Amino acid sequence: MTRSKQSGQAMVEMAIGVTIFLVAAFGAVQLGLSALVDEGIQSAALAGARVASEAPQPGNPLARLSAGRSAALSALRQVELGLAQIPSCSGASPCGFRGECVLYQGKRSVSGTELPCDQVGSRADSSLQYGPSPTDLDGQQNPACSQRDCFGVAAPMSECASPVAPGRLTVCLAYTSWPATAVDVWITGGLRTIVPWLSSAGADVDPIDVKLRLQVEAFAP
Repeated sequence: MTRSKQSGQAMVEMAIGVTIFLVAAFGAVQLGLSALVDEGIQSAALAGARVASEAPQPGNPLARLSAGRSAALSALRQVELGLAQIPSCSGASPCGFRGECVLYQGKRSVSGTELPCDQVGSRADSSLQYGPSPTDLDGQQNPACSQRDCFGVAAPMSECASPVAPGRLTVCLAYTSWPATAVDVWITGGLRTIVPWLSSAGADVDPIDVKLRLQVEAFAP
């Protein structure tokens, strides 16, 4: 074999070796970043759940959920490392909650008592009897719940139940019942990858699916 052929073969082998090394190195970096962000997202879900699980405010049934979502989003911005877009809570309106509330007698909703949740405080009979509509509950009081564990059936959870959005994270919260006994937090979406990546969510996306249920504090007297 001539010297030129040997040199050409060595260059090809070096190019292949360098390529394999770079792919392995970037793959290791990707795995490390994914593990770090996944842990941060778990912590963000817990941060949101802790705020949302405080005793509901009389006359403002969704205030704790709104504050919990805001806390989770703030925590996510500290850990996503530029791998995903985080929605924001803008203005003075509640963070993602502008639903309809109804009056409850025990655990049963009373038809004909519907009104916007942000107007509950103006009602003389609103002291904790008003709560989210049954369709906004993530448990057996929701007509869509046909089994014991109905995580994700509430209307506010629908965005998180949608297909994974590459490069975007979504935070959803809902009470499991009213009076509130637990709160569900769901974070879904997909992280952008720094190397070519194939997952169950498609190419170049690392899917995120974090679910958490936390007991709600008792109603304040």
